[in-house]
Formats: sequence, C-alpha cells, structure tokens
Amino acid sequence: MIQRYEWEQTVTKLKKVQKENDMLRGQIDMLQREADYWEHQAKYLDRTCTKLEKNTMQLEAQLKLWKGTAP
Repeated sequence: MIQRYEWEQTVTKLKKVQKENDMLRGQIDMLQREADYWEHQAKYLDRTCTKLEKNTMQLEAQLKLWKGTAP
C-alpha cells in the first residue's frame, strides 16, 4: 500500500509534469503558427518573383520593339 507522503510526492510530480507539458504544447502551437506564417510569406514572394519575371520579359520585348531591334 502506498504511503500518504509518497502519494503526495507523486501527485506533486504529476502536476509539475502536466504544467511543463502544457507549456511545451503552447510552444509547439506558437512554432506551428510561425511556420505557417513563413510558409505563406515564401509562397507570396514566389508569386511576386514570378510576376516580376513575367513583367521583365514583357518590358524587354517592348523595349526591343521600340528600339526596332526585335527579331
């Protein structure tokens, strides 16, 4: 049979572990939100770069036409 003192120590350890677990879960949630944010930013930048590349090609083609050096 478990002694009262041992039981109290076990309960105290359990509460400590539960508190640490909750804190770690909060950190995991925060890191997941940050990962989602940076993934969104990366996708946005990729789309922006693609648009810039397309616009650059169009502007270069227009410049060649304007200069009269188009193929």
